[in-house]
Amino acid sequence: MSSENVQFVERMLGAYLSDDDEAMRASIAPDGEIYGAPGLVNSGIYYGYDGFRKWISQWEEAWGEVDYELREPIELGETFVVLPVRITGRGAGSGVEVDSVFGWLYEVKDGMMARFHAYPTVNAALEAARRLSESA
Repeated sequence: MSSENVQFVERMLGAYLSDDDEAMRASIAPDGEIYGAPGLVNSGIYYGYDGFRKWISQWEEAWGEVDYELREPIELGETFVVLPVRITGRGAGSGVEVDSVFGWLYEVKDGMMARFHAYPTVNAALEAARRLSESA
């Protein structure tokens, strides 16, 4: 049985995939932090639902084709979930093919997404979750 945090992440991903903006807006804390690690097409820090929409639009524009394979979530502490995601695709402008496993880090607090970080590897996402949980 998956935890409440894993279920929250699954609902959020379902809302995103079904273009349910109302559910997405209700899921992201107003000061929720969206972060793309250096080296990703949309690196930087964004905040709240509007920041998420900006981040995701840059991500989507970078791909000519993209497919996601969600792997088994990894829970860390009471608030963090790291989701390994195999991404295969082709760059929109470059045509470069990608087949890599990224690490998506979620922090869930008070039933909302407090953080969503995208890292180029699962290990980088796990290290970030450990650092963040130690500083809390």
